[in-house]
Amino acid sequence: MYGVDSQELRKAMIDANITTIIALADASGVDRNTIGAILSDKTKPSASVIEKIAGALSLSGEDIGRIFFKRKLA
Repeated sequence: MYGVDSQELRKAMIDANITTIIALADASGVDRNTIGAILSDKTKPSASVIEKIAGALSLSGEDIGRIFFKRKLA
């Protein structure tokens, strides 16, 4: 099972000089409530949401894998 590494996502936000959920929402075009739910591990993002967030944060393919597909222990 896989999930989002919210700590790594927050680190990527800081690296991109995006310090708030609202700023990431504005930069990515993803609703702020969706981003909040992703960061709090309440929902898994769709491929299109991952693509939008990755574009806003200039994430590499490796970054995307590390952040959005973190292996979770059962």
